[in-house]
Amino acid sequence: MDTKRYHPAVLLFRIGKSIRNWIVPLIVFTIFNDSDGWWGTYAKYFILAIIVLSIASDLLSWFSEKYAADEQAFHLYSGIFSKSSRTVPYEKIQNVTKHTTVLHRLLRLTAIKFETGSREKAVDFKILTKVEALRLEELTKREKQTDSHTEVMEEQPGHEEMLPEQPVPASEERTSHFKPTIKELIKASFTSLSFLLIPPLLIGFALKFDIFFEWKVLRQYLPLLKVWWIPAVGVIGLIAISLLVNMWRILQKYGNYELASDEQHIYIQTGLLSESSFSIRKDRVQGIEISQPLLHRLLGLAKVKLISTGALDISDDTESINSLYPFFKLQQAQNLIKEILPEYEVKLSMEKLQQKVLPYRLLQPSIIWLGVTITLYFWQPEVLGYQITWWIVSIALFLLIGIYRYLDFKHTSYLVSEKFFQIKSGAFTTTLFVTKRNKMIEIAKYQNPLQRWLKLATIESVTRGKPVLHNKLKDLPASEAERFYTWYHQRTNDVRRQ
Repeated sequence: MDTKRYHPAVLLFRIGKSIRNWIVPLIVFTIFNDSDGWWGTYAKYFILAIIVLSIASDLLSWFSEKYAADEQAFHLYSGIFSKSSRTVPYEKIQNVTKHTTVLHRLLRLTAIKFETGSREKAVDFKILTKVEALRLEELTKREKQTDSHTEVMEEQPGHEEMLPEQPVPASEERTSHFKPTIKELIKASFTSLSFLLIPPLLIGFALKFDIFFEWKVLRQYLPLLKVWWIPAVGVIGLIAISLLVNMWRILQKYGNYELASDEQHIYIQTGLLSESSFSIRKDRVQGIEISQPLLHRLLGLAKVKLISTGALDISDDTESINSLYPFFKLQQAQNLIKEILPEYEVKLSMEKLQQKVLPYRLLQPSIIWLGVTITLYFWQPEVLGYQITWWIVSIALFLLIGIYRYLDFKHTSYLVSEKFFQIKSGAFTTTLFVTKRNKMIEIAKYQNPLQRWLKLATIESVTRGKPVLHNKLKDLPASEAERFYTWYHQRTNDVRRQ
């Protein structure tokens, strides 16, 4: 088995990171240091020594770290003085994430991470050629294809004679399910109202700017601001610029987006300048999460997220990409889930909570309301020169908490089908979580004294994920909680069939 060193560009990236971490303190103590003390004189030499030692450590690490990939597993070797080795079988790989920054693209390189979904550290290659990354990814898929092919041969008569001559099937052809158009991306940019926050922030900064500088020239033109259309045009111009910036942000993130799948895997690709891609085996999906923030719900849109046991973020400066395109129409999202994961059933018709739950929730004391009310009563702060009337804020907060509890009651629903468990909750942002019974690893039931008197209960389900997902369903009928317990105990039948 031949071992390989990591790509030499890894060394450049590590050295660049070491210099980046210490360059600012070095400049401060070299150029802007006015201290006559010994510590100010020798601080820059101390920082230079740290940089040199970091670079030396990076060099030694690059020479000592190697890897190999055979037909069954990754083999990783590391350590400068104390050597260590690690073997990660392909069967433990949960999902694969690739990320290509602008710098990667200039050097024709990429980064790839193989998540194991367990407590073990992921197999992470920060720098690889695209050919080598593709080779390693195909090796992890070939292991699964070989196992599947062997199982099929064992079911056929005379498979002993057929196995040596039968080639391993190649990767299935991908089916592209969704690619957003430019028109859809422009519409998506309006779903985020963050661009409306920029003009007031800039205006507020401008009003406070004279604290630091005197506007002797600009003050001559202040009478023009009394003409109503001049500031109006300025605000509209700021909103237009902010909207264009937001459009560019959406475009560079989802301009190259594609959702595809084959018989065994789901593939997500996104990013225009910095590209990211994600692949996961369908049998590794632990659940589906459909969320609708307030604006999305008003526009009939939804975000769909695949729950996996592996971490899905390959870089500190990139977002997790296990979410599908977050601007689907709700019905479109349902149809795509059915196409990609036909074994999952997402049903919008679910059981609601009983009406007696609403007064029970509304009458529960609020620690937040009580704490804010007491604080404002004794403190009575001023905002923009106006003293806050504590009882007005207290009433407003009380009403807001009541509205939140009512909306949470209205949106909470659940469904326990033959093999699936669905739960929907949330007030302003609603979340629908769907999982299969064999993906749940634990359940629990709780009852406080008042719930026992009202014959209510709270159930909690635990699903594999990274981190582990805990979903609570509060105040459902106690009889339904018992039925859920009985339903979950039948999980052993599902596990035996796998």
